Amino acid sequence: MRKVATLLAAAGLFALGACNNTPAENAADNARQAADNVAQDFENAAEATRDAAANRIDAIGNAAENTADALENRAERVRDAAENSADQIENAARGR
Repeated sequence: MRKVATLLAAAGLFALGACNNTPAENAADNARQAADNVAQDFENAAEATRDAAANRIDAIGNAAENTADALENRAERVRDAAENSADQIENAARGR
């Protein structure tokens, strides 16, 4: 068990030794990460804009469909009212 612990400790120290970057390397890594974060923010904003536009387009389409349905219903009511009026006129003319 001591050998395993010693090997793990040695491996850990070796890994830490490999990670010693110079301040310039750390600064470069930080700059890359900051740029990547900004780019990700732009991508997120673009996706949100696309989604919002798609939702608005869907809403406009739904509103147009609802308006068309309402107009068709109105036209049907006008035809029905005209038919009823015509029937009443015919019945009155026949004396019913």
